[in-house]
Amino acid sequence: MKLKPNFELRTVCGENVVIPTGIENVNFDSIIHLNETGAFLWREAEKGDFTLDSLTAALLAEYEVAEDIAKTDVAAFVAKLQEQKLVAEV
Repeated sequence: MKLKPNFELRTVCGENVVIPTGIENVNFDSIIHLNETGAFLWREAEKGDFTLDSLTAALLAEYEVAEDIAKTDVAAFVAKLQEQKLVAEV
């Protein structure tokens, strides 16, 4: 998987938000707010192709969290990205 182009993570008034850029996203009608962990996972996903396993490994390397909780959280994060159509399958 990889993130679709023309979406950027920005910090606005202390909040992490994903905003659309480019004309093709002019009708994107929602703002996605991310907590610090979500912003971390977004930055990891921005690096290129990713999998649930690669994001889980990154989360485990960065935070002290149990592997089963990390897997569950990453799956929920990616599901939300897919729901918002921010992920392209490769």
